[in-house]
Amino acid sequence: MMVALAPHIVGQDSSGCLQVKIGDDTADVYLNESGMMANHVGGRDPWDLLVSGARAAGWVIMPTGCPTFVTDAEQFAHLPEALQEGAVLVTTGAELLAVIEAA
Repeated sequence: MMVALAPHIVGQDSSGCLQVKIGDDTADVYLNESGMMANHVGGRDPWDLLVSGARAAGWVIMPTGCPTFVTDAEQFAHLPEALQEGAVLVTTGAELLAVIEAA
């Protein structure tokens, strides 16, 4: 994930939050060895970055109040049973955002 984010990091605060900017769009990203949390995602471009970074890291995406999103079809087989129902494959930020906005 850091490889995907690195070219877009414009700052970091004292808590370790990374400020990411793509064009005019921004997001705050908290990243550690076990995962990531993004918030204050503004615009559309950061969503593509988050999906491509998750795919590169082999991660799934688990937004609050939404189904689990897999970034590679092979991940379905590795999800715990409780997360398999309703899981959605996303390949772009637009697909991810569409499901989040519909929830």
